[in-house]
Amino acid sequence: MPATDRRLRPLYPVDQMTTGELAEYCSDLEEALALDTLPPLYAPREVLQSRLDAVLAEQADRERIRRGDGS
Repeated sequence: MPATDRRLRPLYPVDQMTTGELAEYCSDLEEALALDTLPPLYAPREVLQSRLDAVLAEQADRERIRRGDGS
């Protein structure tokens, strides 16, 4: 299913998302950023990339904690 502008705006902060929600949001952001031209109502590419960076950082933090490397 193609990402829509609504799916690219989370209802709550990244650190409050479940792991599944985080994975879906990550996928939606990657899909949007892969487009050659963003639809008019989408946030600017820089904003979407910043959101994706935050999601990837949160996923990495959770993985470190899961492995026992986190503090």
